[in-house]
Amino acid sequence: MSYALNHTNRKLTLEPKITVNAKIVVVGASNVGISFLETLVFCSHLKFSNLTLISTHGLPGKRLLGTEQRKFLASDHCFQDRDYALMSLCSWVNVVVGRMTAIDRAAKHVVLSHEEIVLYDHLILCTGQQYQVPCPTGADISQHVTNREIPNSGKQRYTDKVPCNHFTLNDEEDCYKALSWIRNNSIITEDGGRASVIF
Repeated sequence: MSYALNHTNRKLTLEPKITVNAKIVVVGASNVGISFLETLVFCSHLKFSNLTLISTHGLPGKRLLGTEQRKFLASDHCFQDRDYALMSLCSWVNVVVGRMTAIDRAAKHVVLSHEEIVLYDHLILCTGQQYQVPCPTGADISQHVTNREIPNSGKQRYTDKVPCNHFTLNDEEDCYKALSWIRNNSIITEDGGRASVIF
């Protein structure tokens, strides 16, 4: 059950907080990144005035997916959409939408995919586990090769253009795009009282 009462007392209201002006940049909106920001924001004796989150799609919880749509994602039971709404991290955290591509430790800044620079005093990397586009092995299937004969491609990254019908589902934004593509590119036919979807 979700709570329905917020309580504060005189001591917490009048207690002075120490302001921390250090630039703290968190990269990635994973469970660890959100938990870290939540801990800093709700600290009772410190006020962090310069928190920044860098994430590909911003703060999670913006897209309220239905039960069926939510089944696309693996559930870790850490945060739900309601939890993100109750935290309201957007009130205290500057959100930069983008993908980090480089770190300049000497100049203390990170570079984003659209060449934007974000300065930091403390950098926290919380990218979490992410699915990636698999890299083709280049094996000749006419030779009936086995897995032992294929070179290990675990460290290879696929850098070519990703086909429009290939989706990597890491968050609710990815699920929303995949569902939109399926709805726009499917043909629904009814035969014998049954509905089927053709891709």
